[in-house]
Amino acid sequence: MTDYDVLVVLGCGLAFLGYVTCLVWARWVTLGGTVVLAGWLWSGTPPTAETALYWVGALVLVLAALWCARPFWTTRPASSTSAAKSNPNRIVVDGTNVMYWDGSPSLHSLRLAVDALVKRKLEPIVFLDASTRHHLNDKDLNAKGFARALGLKAHQITICPAGTEADEFLIKYARTEGLPIVSNDRFGDRAKQAKGVKRIRGVVANGKVVFEGF
Repeated sequence: MTDYDVLVVLGCGLAFLGYVTCLVWARWVTLGGTVVLAGWLWSGTPPTAETALYWVGALVLVLAALWCARPFWTTRPASSTSAAKSNPNRIVVDGTNVMYWDGSPSLHSLRLAVDALVKRKLEPIVFLDASTRHHLNDKDLNAKGFARALGLKAHQITICPAGTEADEFLIKYARTEGLPIVSNDRFGDRAKQAKGVKRIRGVVANGKVVFEGF
C-alpha cells in the first residue's frame, strides 16, 4: 500500500466518523442534507451499470453510520427534549450514586429516592453511568428498563455513553437548567464545574429515604 493509499483510507475513515458525529448531534438536518445531495447527484448523473456499485456502496455507508449513531440518540442529555422541560420542578438525580445509599448497589434504593422526590411534587431527571447495569448484574438493562423499574417516563432517564462518567453530563445539565443535584458525591474531580450547583445529600435508613439540603 502506497502513502497515497494510506491517506485515502485515513481520509475516508475521518469523513465517516465526521458523518456519524453529525448524525449524533443533528440527525434530521444531516439526513435531510444527505437526501438533498443524493437527489442532486441523481439528477445530474443518474445511476448506470458502471456507477451502480458506487451508489450501493454509498447507501451501505449511510446505513452503517446510522447504526453507529443510533445508540447515542437514547443517551443525549435530557435537556434536549421538550418533554423534560415541561415541569419547572425538575431535579437532577445522580442515579449511580443514589443506588449505593443503602450500602450495596440496588435499584430499590434508587426507587425509594425517586418516589420520595415525586411525593415532594418534583420531577426526577436521572443520570446513570453506562456501567450501572453491570453493577446490578444485568447487562441487558436499558433506559426503558430503568424507566419501568423506577416508575418514570423514558425522557427522565439518561444513560451516559460508555467510556464517560455521568458526572460530566449531570453537572452540565444542572448548571444549564439551574437545578439542584441529588447525590452524596462531592464531585471533587469536577469542583470547578460543580461550583455553585446546589447538592442534596441523603441516606436510606430502615426502608426510608432521609434527605439533607432541601
